[in-house]
Amino acid sequence: MPSILIIGAERGLGLGLAQTLHAQGWQVTGTARYGADTSSLGKVAKVAHVDVTRADEIAPLRAAIGTFDVIFLVAGVYGPLHNSVVEATEDELSDIMMTNCFGPIRLARHLLDRLNEGGTLAVMSSHRASIAMNTEPGLKLDLYRASKVALNMLARTIHADTGLTVLSIHPGWAATAMGTLDGTVAAEISVEESVAGMAEVLKANMGCREHRYLDWRGNTLPW
Repeated sequence: MPSILIIGAERGLGLGLAQTLHAQGWQVTGTARYGADTSSLGKVAKVAHVDVTRADEIAPLRAAIGTFDVIFLVAGVYGPLHNSVVEATEDELSDIMMTNCFGPIRLARHLLDRLNEGGTLAVMSSHRASIAMNTEPGLKLDLYRASKVALNMLARTIHADTGLTVLSIHPGWAATAMGTLDGTVAAEISVEESVAGMAEVLKANMGCREHRYLDWRGNTLPW
């Protein structure tokens, strides 16, 4: 059965994806930040550790893992609640771009040789990364949108440079702590629905040798 490395799997969608794919027979390795509770992850996956914002943790991760059919970069943050480019401090902008874009793609570049022949790189994108779909005024998602657009762009660069299969996947508005802003807003779908869908998207698009921007139902999103 296929093997997968999930970056950011100690909770939320990363953990749900690890649980779902493990139940389907995949060999799963999931990462968490040092000090995180990995008791649930350890039941379904081999556990490794990395913080995507820290360059000094890349080499230890490489030493702890093997090779995979899929590497899925899930780790991400919503950013400050205001999410406004007008209100944001330089530190807030730096944090969201480092966590959602630069850190994951830098890590991905260092892990490309850990993909098996015909392997697939997936990144957790968002429909908010779609420039074409940015037609709703007043949402104040400036920082989050910018970070995910940048993630898609740098993921496309990996595809252009390597010819690898790259999937930018929108998981849906799922009922995670991030998706509900710690319970202050209602989500549209459950974690279970989201990860079940993403598992099918992975299986349907692995090895296609394209960069595809898809949602959890397999629909193509406009760039």
